[in-house]
Amino acid sequence: MIPQFQHQQASSFVLWFDNYLLTKGRAFTNTTGDFVHYSDERVPSVYTPFGSKYKQWVCDSSISGATIPSGVYVNGAFVGRAVGADNSTSAQILDFDNGRVLLSGVATGASVTGSYAAKEFNVYYSNETEEDLLIENRFRPQSKIGTDLEFNYPAPYDQVVPAAYVCNASFKNTPFAFGGMQKTTTNFNTIVVAENPYQVDGVLSLFADSANQSFVDVPFDDFPFTEYGDLKSGLYDYEALKTRYANDNKYFIERVKTSKIADKPRKSLVNDLYIGFVDFDVSIMRYPR
Repeated sequence: MIPQFQHQQASSFVLWFDNYLLTKGRAFTNTTGDFVHYSDERVPSVYTPFGSKYKQWVCDSSISGATIPSGVYVNGAFVGRAVGADNSTSAQILDFDNGRVLLSGVATGASVTGSYAAKEFNVYYSNETEEDLLIENRFRPQSKIGTDLEFNYPAPYDQVVPAAYVCNASFKNTPFAFGGMQKTTTNFNTIVVAENPYQVDGVLSLFADSANQSFVDVPFDDFPFTEYGDLKSGLYDYEALKTRYANDNKYFIERVKTSKIADKPRKSLVNDLYIGFVDFDVSIMRYPR
């Protein structure tokens, strides 16, 4: 199936959400550290994975002050990205989504270090309901990583909190003008899972002020990531994307509503974690037929 409207809208929203959080909230920390080797059956055998202690790295070059990695040090020597024509013959893949590097031709016992900007809030797109997400998931707190010898790095594909889970909750078309123009309104529910009240209140306050803003419609083909979490062209700049599509259709954030779970019910759901919600009503005028 070719990409549909909801595919493109959801990816555009996630790109805007991540950029807004990093730009307005400066929710990242520049750090340098060692990488730990672990196995991952989903990765082709030609690659050796080495993971950092953080789950997601900042990859957006438009974020002022953020360290965007272009390589790592292997046994003291810098190894940069070397992308092949089909992105499958890289000597190195930077997996920004899993906070790791995939190296080719490097022994598992190699010393790997690097510098990068770690996100203070990981951003995930989820199809789970709020109830399933909060009740059934076992979250990995970032503050616990590195304090326990059995948990000194986030395992591949584990979800680490603090995090924001973006969910496409509902979608509807209503007639707007003669000629077939429709107003399409989508409700994005975002669940914020944090380790303390400061974090959850900060995210809710930040996005409460995003009402009446707009964000660009980014074609699905321009989504910047490969299947391995690296950047398709080696560089991603959200501000450049905004400029490129400034004259095209835009999504309008009509309404933003925030709320959070009080302490008593919170402890029965996810012990010692703080839960907040940000609901966005996003609209666009279009000709769906």
